[in-house]
Amino acid sequence: MRRASALFTMIFPALMAAACASAPSGPETLAPGDPAVGQQVAESLCASCHALGDSETSPNSAAPAFRHVLEGYRPEALAADLKQAATISHRNMPTFYMEDSHVDDLVAYLLTIQAS
Repeated sequence: MRRASALFTMIFPALMAAACASAPSGPETLAPGDPAVGQQVAESLCASCHALGDSETSPNSAAPAFRHVLEGYRPEALAADLKQAATISHRNMPTFYMEDSHVDDLVAYLLTIQAS
């Protein structure tokens, strides 16, 4: 009996750790967002430079059309990068603040407009 108890004491924590390790977490998990709100965020913060629709060209030729943004960027990675920067700013891009929930909404919107 003592041997079974010792075996259980060694195996149970390992099984629990394995179960926790297999659950998605951290920046690899994309929170569900609202594409309609994401479109509003894009229109208010991004449309002056980026094309938002399925055929327009970007007003700023250096800014990619949003329908192509996720071609080389995993949605989870984009959301994590946007959330890590309290203030968003890229070279030749205006500085602005975006709340985490709006990041999720924006990425949800981007997923609905990607070119095939």
